[in-house]
Amino acid sequence: MKPQHLCETEKELTRRTAALIIQAAWQAASKQGHCTIALAGGNSPRPLYRIISGGLPPDLFTRLNLPLPAAVPHGEATVSLPWRQCIFFWGDERCVPPDDARSNYRMADEELFCGKSPEELTMFRMHGESSPPEAGAEAYEAELRQLFINEKKGSDSSYPVFDLILLGLGPDGHTASLFPDNPAALAETEQWVQAVKAPDMEPKVMRLTLSLPVLNHAETVVFYSPGKEKAALAASIERGERPDLPAGMVKALKGRVVWLYPHP
Repeated sequence: MKPQHLCETEKELTRRTAALIIQAAWQAASKQGHCTIALAGGNSPRPLYRIISGGLPPDLFTRLNLPLPAAVPHGEATVSLPWRQCIFFWGDERCVPPDDARSNYRMADEELFCGKSPEELTMFRMHGESSPPEAGAEAYEAELRQLFINEKKGSDSSYPVFDLILLGLGPDGHTASLFPDNPAALAETEQWVQAVKAPDMEPKVMRLTLSLPVLNHAETVVFYSPGKEKAALAASIERGERPDLPAGMVKALKGRVVWLYPHP
């Protein structure tokens, strides 16, 4: 299968991903008045979040064949997210306080939300500082169940349907905090949010993560995988050759999965 968005340079990759996310957010907001977005963590999305925060020139969307809805304001120098209509969540979190340098919330706050007023933002962060972590997972799931209770998308109401979930790719094929050495977490179908054991890679702390069925019920899943060292892995997963890896298990049952990575 031909890659949907295979990029020659890191700059092209990041700008294309940002444009795709901005377009998807505006489309959802134009259709239903809001857009639910689950954010990726780690350090890889930092440059992506900075670009989204600052916006992109409108002509870039035309060049990339990403038409914007009529609701997007005309005459502006840049187009960014419909901030007041976006509801932000997290795909996973490290079990650390929100001001810890390892916190996924802190990273997004520094890069994506920088300069935004509290009035512009609606967000529900995972409380990684909860003790025990299982309490944090239960609390976040309870929030999701309350927030998504009136969602009527599709016929399957067993899981929330996010408009957009942004995911990364680890060198071992993990995504969010679903790791290949934790088959029990990958097989979970009842819990929307799980507390999972610390991985073998840094940071070696417990995590909170959305479960695989939640990822698979999203309208749009975007895999942003910068770095030449992971390009071959990303390509093999996109071709369906690694269904044994967590990232290869993400299928977006009723939506779409878009992979963006450098040319191998």
